[in-house]
Amino acid sequence: MGRSTRRSQTHRDPGQHAAAIAQAVDESWNKSNHSGRRDVALSVVAGLSLVGQRDPDGPDPSEQLRSQTPEGFNATLREIYTTLVNARPDLMHLVYPLMEWMFNDPDAALQNAAKRTADAALKQGQLDLTGTDNRHDTDLLGHVLTLLKSDSAGKANAQIYTPTPVADLMARMTLPEEGSSVCDPAVGTGGLLRAAAQAMREQGRDPATVAWYGADIDDLAVAAAAVNSVLWGLGPRILLCVANTLAEGDWPRRAEAQRAEIVQLAETVRRDKLMIAAVRTAQRITEMVAEDDMPDEGESAAS
Repeated sequence: MGRSTRRSQTHRDPGQHAAAIAQAVDESWNKSNHSGRRDVALSVVAGLSLVGQRDPDGPDPSEQLRSQTPEGFNATLREIYTTLVNARPDLMHLVYPLMEWMFNDPDAALQNAAKRTADAALKQGQLDLTGTDNRHDTDLLGHVLTLLKSDSAGKANAQIYTPTPVADLMARMTLPEEGSSVCDPAVGTGGLLRAAAQAMREQGRDPATVAWYGADIDDLAVAAAAVNSVLWGLGPRILLCVANTLAEGDWPRRAEAQRAEIVQLAETVRRDKLMIAAVRTAQRITEMVAEDDMPDEGESAAS
């Protein structure tokens, strides 16, 4: 995509832009033989949303991604999600439904379908939306998941997400204070949290100071909300959970326990990796010292 095209798309209405990207993704994915795998299509868009837009005078990341082979793109997706969970281990269990397929040796057909879907999103200028401040003004993953669900066999159970103008109006009517708590028991992909955070920014308040709570019965929606929390700068005080909040009143307690367990596990893994690295370094140093202490042939003969 040329730079002139990128500049023109930057000025598109974010909501309309998100709808166009979601439509392109939906059409591309439904042409594949994997249309039932909503997790794959959604994971592609979510992964691309974590790619930042570079300097306009530098290489175009969209063109670089589109030039990759399906295998290369799959490797890039793995790197993106690995970076995410290393930076935010508290989100690891939440985004797992988006990550699982790419770490389980996907076959060539699935990788090809994922790459074609990525190309469709990139052709519509996704990085001009999610790689810029325009990402704060709309919920792209919500658009994508809604369309993917509407085409699935479970159409009757498709969720309806709050339209962006309605969410924005509600947020401005109940503007959160810094240091407060906000809870959405039917969080979906986090559209209401996005609106509240953006309303705070408009008033010079920092949404990263808020404790954000959200739950939903759909694990893919919660996974998308977890990625969105990073995309929208909601900060580290976010607590998400897959739960039926009508039947489970104490879901925040379970969510806290899950997060504590996964963070502890990540810390243990990190510590073990550091220990293994230290042992290997010590071994190399020992081997080098041992080699230095060995006499050469001349010294051996002289003695």
